[in-house]
Amino acid sequence: MKYVKNFLLALSILAGVAGCSTSGGPSRAERESALIAAVYDAVDALVGTQQLSPVIASGGGVRVLVATVVDLNNLDQSSPFGRLLAEQMSARLAQMGVSVSELKLGGKLYVSRSQGELMLSREVKEISASQNADLVLVGTYVEGGSSVYVTLKLVRASDSAISSAFNFSVPKTGNIGFMLLKPVK
Repeated sequence: MKYVKNFLLALSILAGVAGCSTSGGPSRAERESALIAAVYDAVDALVGTQQLSPVIASGGGVRVLVATVVDLNNLDQSSPFGRLLAEQMSARLAQMGVSVSELKLGGKLYVSRSQGELMLSREVKEISASQNADLVLVGTYVEGGSSVYVTLKLVRASDSAISSAFNFSVPKTGNIGFMLLKPVK
């Protein structure tokens, strides 16, 4: 009888503790969709500036060229992560009614390292001119221990002036870490 009472007591304690515990954070699906939400929020912030919002809202015919987001430590290199960011940025801009130039030129869009700042290369200026692009969306990412940090900039194609910029970070989940392991030149 004493054994049964102790067993029932232990069982009720375990049930109580289990009832108080949580899952320990967001689900895997929530963590993975956080990337899309972060990119969409970034694009919303980039085009929501005082300079750009009225032009876009009026259907002002702004054309944006989206460059692949590159590794800050090697501006000649990207990864599936950087290409995915560019795809998501393009999708969000299109959802907002912005005219987006779809380019799959493999290595034709890059940024110049010469001045240490994110500047448009001459080739990007030529490509944006041939595509009648008013703005070029460029960006960099850097991998941290548990997060990936991203900087995006909307740059005027005519003079390389930064129209708007936005920084964000996302947790380095298993999928994001996997995409960062495969550099693409």
